Amino acid sequence: MPHHIRFVFPFTAIVGQEKMKKALLLNAINPRIGGVLIRGQKGTGKSTAVRALAELLPEIKVVKDCPFNCNPDNPQEMCDSCYEKYARGEQLQWIKRKVRIVNLPLNATVDRVVGTLNIEKALKEGLKALDPGLLAEANRGILYIDEVNLLDD
Repeated sequence: MPHHIRFVFPFTAIVGQEKMKKALLLNAINPRIGGVLIRGQKGTGKSTAVRALAELLPEIKVVKDCPFNCNPDNPQEMCDSCYEKYARGEQLQWIKRKVRIVNLPLNATVDRVVGTLNIEKALKEGLKALDPGLLAEANRGILYIDEVNLLDD
């Protein structure tokens, strides 16, 4: 099976756009800042800068097979399922991987973004279970929304 290597323009090779680069770096250092809204004309390097930044970031530890990308070292950053295992004293298996960039399509439904009830589990097992959406996938990563101004309210 051939691997497709995608070239990502290096962050350090982006000339100009100093405010944008600084904002991206500050958010990488402190994600509690809450994100960056990048504005600019088409072709000014907005998408390139975001993808380049993701390549700079160190790999993160995530709980294996967790759709929320939980941090195995911090119970405060765990979903209910991971926290229950942690509280029972179970060893959480983890992997290291690159920070993900999750693209939010303009036509994404609310269910696709936030997740929805897993009807099959509810009917078969009587359990309220969530099928996670794009926000879960982007947890501890980068949620990228191109043309944010075109999103429905």
